[in-house]
Amino acid sequence: MFKNQQHKLTRSVRLAIAMGALTSISAPIAVAQEAGETEIIEVTGIRGSQKANINAKRFSNAIVDAITAEDIGKFPDKNVAETLARVPGITIDRDFGEGQGVTIRGVQPDQNLTLVNGQAVGTGQWFVLSDATRNFNFEILASEMIAGLEVYKSSQADIDEGALGGTVILKTRKPFDLDANSGQISVEGQYGDIADSLDPTLSGLYSWKNDDETFGILFSGSYQERTVERETNEDFGWFGPSIPRIDPLIEAPVGASQKGAIPWGMGSALFKQDRERVGFDVTAQWAPTDDFDVSVHYLSSTLKADNVNSNLIGIPFRGVAYTGTDTSPGTVSSDNVVESLSMMGVDNRPEWARFMAYDNIFRDGSEMSTEIVDIEGHYLMGDGKLHFQLGTTTGEGENRDFFTEFWASANDPRAAIDFYNPGGDNPYIDFTTASPWLANPTDEMWLGGIFDQLNATEDKENYIQFDYEHSVDWGAVTEIKTGIKRRDRSFAQSRYRTDLANLAPVGEGSLGPASSFWNGDMINVSHDNTNGVAASYFFPDKDSMYNALYSVAECADDTTILCRRTDEFLDESSFEIEEDITALYAMAKFSGDGFRGNVGMRYVETDSTSNGYDLTTGEAVAFDGGYNEWLPSINLSYDLSEDVLLRMAAARVLTRPAPFQLAPAVNLTPETSSGSAGNPQLNPLTANQFEVGAEWYFSESSVAAVTVFKKDINDFIFTKTVSREIDGQQINQLRTPENGGSTTIDGIEMQIQHVFDNGFGGYANYTYTDVADAQVDEAVAVTDDDGNIIGATIATRSVSFPNTSKDSFNVGVFYETDLYSARLNYNYRSEYFIAQAEIGDQYRDEQSQLDAQVSWNVTETITLKAEALNLTDEIWENYYVRSSDGKRLGGTQSANGRRFFIGASMKF
Repeated sequence: MFKNQQHKLTRSVRLAIAMGALTSISAPIAVAQEAGETEIIEVTGIRGSQKANINAKRFSNAIVDAITAEDIGKFPDKNVAETLARVPGITIDRDFGEGQGVTIRGVQPDQNLTLVNGQAVGTGQWFVLSDATRNFNFEILASEMIAGLEVYKSSQADIDEGALGGTVILKTRKPFDLDANSGQISVEGQYGDIADSLDPTLSGLYSWKNDDETFGILFSGSYQERTVERETNEDFGWFGPSIPRIDPLIEAPVGASQKGAIPWGMGSALFKQDRERVGFDVTAQWAPTDDFDVSVHYLSSTLKADNVNSNLIGIPFRGVAYTGTDTSPGTVSSDNVVESLSMMGVDNRPEWARFMAYDNIFRDGSEMSTEIVDIEGHYLMGDGKLHFQLGTTTGEGENRDFFTEFWASANDPRAAIDFYNPGGDNPYIDFTTASPWLANPTDEMWLGGIFDQLNATEDKENYIQFDYEHSVDWGAVTEIKTGIKRRDRSFAQSRYRTDLANLAPVGEGSLGPASSFWNGDMINVSHDNTNGVAASYFFPDKDSMYNALYSVAECADDTTILCRRTDEFLDESSFEIEEDITALYAMAKFSGDGFRGNVGMRYVETDSTSNGYDLTTGEAVAFDGGYNEWLPSINLSYDLSEDVLLRMAAARVLTRPAPFQLAPAVNLTPETSSGSAGNPQLNPLTANQFEVGAEWYFSESSVAAVTVFKKDINDFIFTKTVSREIDGQQINQLRTPENGGSTTIDGIEMQIQHVFDNGFGGYANYTYTDVADAQVDEAVAVTDDDGNIIGATIATRSVSFPNTSKDSFNVGVFYETDLYSARLNYNYRSEYFIAQAEIGDQYRDEQSQLDAQVSWNVTETITLKAEALNLTDEIWENYYVRSSDGKRLGGTQSANGRRFFIGASMKF
């Protein structure tokens, strides 16, 4: 069968078929194969790519959605995650204004898989507050490097296990796919309205192959700069209405009093970042005979991410907690929420109750990178085909934190904040009273917190696999595919810190007043899109503070004065997770009169070790784990008519916990009394999933489809936020992972897409996802009337599944001629649960975004294009729902602003 086809098709198509694909979505040719019939589609422009996407979906055996590049170097969006957001059932996170993680059918990003050419891709994080996950960070990959992608929502035995929601397979180009000496060059400028900066992007591709098509090589590269600014009205967790009452004489809690719910702290923050992303992709192919080919692929991408976060913080909680009476300052609503509170320094307030801080975190040198080296080959032998693939991938992250913190004295009457919370769900801090000296500081604030920290992470996997496909004539069974794969994966984190011992937060014993570290620079935060108040405050000089840290003498034994501890290894935040994974599978492909599909079994065995350090003793500890699973799957397509398909699928799937979730370690941010902790006792998630759908292809570029899906999940992982003292530090928001028992996800996806003959077209899709809360038993403290703990009891509570929006939809329209094209896309996702906190559940509010794009084909080879993202200037907001009465308590709001692009591309 294979040899007959190879004489009729180009070599690139033969290779796609040799890999067992029913569809190739590589430009410029997309192939769909059904019952021995081959359809070739030229991919040009929006309409061409839409046609290729539909054919990939139509002729696949599994439940798949596909996205194809419109042309060489012309993926639909600047970011692959942004494109994925258009696919039914997919929502994304945009914490820094650009797609990062992908949620599929209500399943959070680190419980899905992203593969490059069928293999894992090591990833890292540039942000120190991002714990190590299995989630691929799409910020690092230039979309120009991608030829297309497939989203497998149903499971298949020959695809890696590990996805609960779905698997995204990114595909890069190969030289045999393109004409010899073909390529593309594009230049672009990007403008962000908050950053008020124009940044460049440059990308290019060149592909060559010899006349005999026995050897070829392809190069592509991308360079991008981006200036990021984000304004945030930030909260640091809620307490109350029962607040620990502090006795000023003993400086300790003495019970509780009904004061009203209030945040521990609120901040006016400005995040600024200079990004530089450089990527290279090189692929060489060699086919010495018609029966054998091998390719070598190298991909490298590095994102340099220097950034600084400035945050002026008021701590109203201390105004409520520090008092010897039960009288609450300010005003409290009828539902026990503090609505207003004014504070200023007073003589009798102890220094530990200071309530005004100013943090600047400089992260010069922060970056993340990913690298892939992959060797893949095919050998045709009679009625069989051997496929082999081996390689290595490494993701690295380097986060540098030079943290500085100024404090105002609790006794200084110049220290003043006004806390407002109109309606009880709209909190913010107003620093207007302190504005004069914030713009011209002297000794109102003191440099009383400082450290210099390096956090390095590595995610590495070595893999080798062999697959064998054998054509058979066993009735409806046409092919048997078997395979074996071995993976060794490791995740490691190491953290080092230089800080000061015996540093006083204010006055004598600190590093000095603000005036000693200010050169006249200012920070201005408009808060035009958040509920914060516009603020202007001094910006300290980084070099002066750095020199002050390293000019302090080193600590000696029993030193009781100010001294420096240099490059101390933070064992509590350092760990390594090692995994040895072996997988075996067998899968049968079948087809007959009006039906086709596959059925298979995958067996996977995982041995893991979580290495870290005991939080109390500091001694090295290791936790061994292991599990094995049988993962059956079946996919069936049935032709109800010539244009209508009925699909059914069922499978058992497995998802492993994220690396940091398994670590015997903590990542702490004491300056905001927050952090996260691992749990080496976590179990993997397993689920039985089922889906049935119908697809109507009423023209070659049109489809209407509906799919109903269900997932029965065991041991799902959720995040619980608690207060805990760790190594002498009180952490008010410690996020910890726990297994949450069993739950179910039920949902329905609907989509319609149509292209009219007059150049207009459009699409719409909607996904409804319903997740049942799990019931979890846990120990609950019993207190007396004064708030003292007198015992514990077991209580059952409901736990929500994270990252699941009940409703999400996309609507898009486009118009295209040979010269012009234009399109609009609007996507929406409803609120979703983030984590459980002591006061109640934390949620992310609903989000939406409107994007637009226009292009003009100046000639057959030159195109001009303009694009706008987030035209509606949406923000994201986190809030809490109080467990006692369901009251919504407002929280963090962040604005990333709009982004505009203009550029030109040329192909040859």
